Amino acid sequence: MSVKGKILNALPYLSKSKQKVATYILKNPAAVTKQSVAQLAAAAKSSPATVIRLLKDLEIASFTLLKINLAAEQNTVGDKDEKIYADIAATEDFDSIKQKLLANAQRSLLETTDQIDQRAISKLTQAIGQASQIILFGVGASALVAENIAQKWSRLGYVTIVETDLNSLLPKLINTAADSLIWLVSNSGETPEILVAAQHARSCKLTIASLTRFGKNSLTNYADIIIQTAQPPESSRRIAATSSLLAQFMAVDLIFYYFVSQHFDCSVKALQDSKKILQDYQLTFK
Repeated sequence: MSVKGKILNALPYLSKSKQKVATYILKNPAAVTKQSVAQLAAAAKSSPATVIRLLKDLEIASFTLLKINLAAEQNTVGDKDEKIYADIAATEDFDSIKQKLLANAQRSLLETTDQIDQRAISKLTQAIGQASQIILFGVGASALVAENIAQKWSRLGYVTIVETDLNSLLPKLINTAADSLIWLVSNSGETPEILVAAQHARSCKLTIASLTRFGKNSLTNYADIIIQTAQPPESSRRIAATSSLLAQFMAVDLIFYYFVSQHFDCSVKALQDSKKILQDYQLTFK
């Protein structure tokens, strides 16, 4: 994930002192590449200790690495960056819309594959393999991601339950088997219904996996397994959840393919069997 992407995703959750440094970096990336920690702290009207703590929050190993990444991004991102990744405008040209959507998609997918945590994916695939069932919960656009997850693992023979209504989910949590996995999907990690579900799943001592965008959010406080995607800057209007959905679908694909690779023989057989039964069914209408 780019430095800019990490900062934009983490910014709402940073302390005021860290926000000052982060905002300065966003506005002056070229200048930061030539500064020391002390110089950056002075320019941002903060302290060197705050700069170091910010790097830790952004999961950037050192100040030197920050400068290297900023320099690389300056060389690859053109002056039209903000216009490319902006939201659509009234009566906008169709070709312009295509370019914006393509640029958003490329950036979202690249940054997600770049920063996703393989250790978290390994932990999740292990939990899935040991679970008696997978309970999935998402609302709004995130419900589409939950459906995608269920479709994939049901083809492998796993019991999957998708809920989009908290009133239907909560009774299931109270009565579900202890070895169930509940997988909560929320791009922001702040969706009220998702947080209520997480609280009850925690009280039921269920294993909780979360899928959110990068950065600290309330849902990660409850999750045993945290999967995070990148998210390009989005307009405050957020006409559609296009970029976040693409990032979430990419993360699910990465997890699924890794899972299949770790359980290859039985997974391939299950996928072949599920494909064959559909083919046989379709032949009955020919």
